[in-house]
Amino acid sequence: MRRRIVTVTLAGLLAVLGIVAVLAYVQKANIRAVDGMKAVTVLVAKAPIPSGTRASQALSEKLLTVEKLPSRSVPADAVHKISTDLSSLVTSSAIQPGQLLLRELLVPVRQVTGAIAIPPGKVALSVLMCLQEDVAGYVKPGSHIAVFDTYESGGGSQSLVRTCDVSHGVQDKDKVFTRLLLADVEVLSVTTAPPATGTAASNGAVLTGGTTSAASQGAVYVTVAASQKQAEQLILAAQTGMPYLALTTQDSGITRDFAPTQLFK
Repeated sequence: MRRRIVTVTLAGLLAVLGIVAVLAYVQKANIRAVDGMKAVTVLVAKAPIPSGTRASQALSEKLLTVEKLPSRSVPADAVHKISTDLSSLVTSSAIQPGQLLLRELLVPVRQVTGAIAIPPGKVALSVLMCLQEDVAGYVKPGSHIAVFDTYESGGGSQSLVRTCDVSHGVQDKDKVFTRLLLADVEVLSVTTAPPATGTAASNGAVLTGGTTSAASQGAVYVTVAASQKQAEQLILAAQTGMPYLALTTQDSGITRDFAPTQLFK
């Protein structure tokens, strides 16, 4: 009799445990189903987006639209918003209307052959910079930079001898000044300068000396997005002065309130 009671009790306990397990499984399944039905925000192409289009440009020109889709139907690498680290990237291929914007479709400009995404109202302009003038190579696509120019004032023979070594020769120190040229320009690309085969260019960024190359000295072409006026200023500085680049942030406090600084006082 006692054995029968124990057997019945164990059977009842097992039945209760089985019911609890089934209920727990059903509850988790319901949770997964509900989570899968939750709507998430994604970016979808509203119009054709050409290859090489900057992500921020596609958003500002309303080529992208925000839609809500069930999370279970959204790929893991779908782009939900254009964050700061994505804004300077460009599309690696054309995107058709209705197509989801995926993270793998956004790449740095240099990875898109022959493509530079130029912001509206700007032109792309390249200048040859030595390594020390390029913030030791820290200037990258998407960087915002200020441009300073060291120049000769008052006419006369050129006082600046620009080379890609650490020192710069100055023949007439009393005529040389440094000023802020451009407070904020965006970098589109940075490429290594090809080997040179002769003397310096007009701005001296390529070293003189026959076989010495700009590339061997760390010179690079920095391509920036500039307005017409900025382009004119930068070209003039590259041809007649010594432009220097400076990385900036929103808190850098770059201002034109200061008078040009004399190189030596």
